[in-house]
Amino acid sequence: MRFLIDENLPFGIVEHLLLLEHDVLDIAKSNLRGSSDKVLWSKAAEEKRIIITRDLHYPIFGLKPAPFGVILIRVPMNFKASQITNIFRESIKRIKFEELKNKVAVISPGRIRISPLP
Repeated sequence: MRFLIDENLPFGIVEHLLLLEHDVLDIAKSNLRGSSDKVLWSKAAEEKRIIITRDLHYPIFGLKPAPFGVILIRVPMNFKASQITNIFRESIKRIKFEELKNKVAVISPGRIRISPLP
C-alpha cells in the first residue's frame, strides 16, 4: 500500500510501515513539509495514498478527488511518540488496508472506528 504520513506523527510510524515494505511518503522529510492540508489531500489523492495524521481537519469535506483513505490517530496531546507508535502498530494488526478505500479509520487507545469518507 501507499501512505502519506503527516508531519505531526512520530517517525516510528514511518519506520514500521517501511519495515512492512509499504511505499511511504514522509511529509516531515519531504519538500511538502509545512504544506496546507488541501495540498497534502490533493497529493495523496493524485498518488492513491492513505493519509495518516493526527490533524482533526481531516477528512476534508467536499474536496475531490479524495485520497485512497484516511487513518486519523486520536490520542491525548500528552502522549509520547513511542505511545503513539505503539497504538498505531497494535491497531493496524486489525485493519486490512485494502478495505480502507474511500473510508476513514479513527484509531484511539483500544478502539478503531471505520466509516465512509464524506
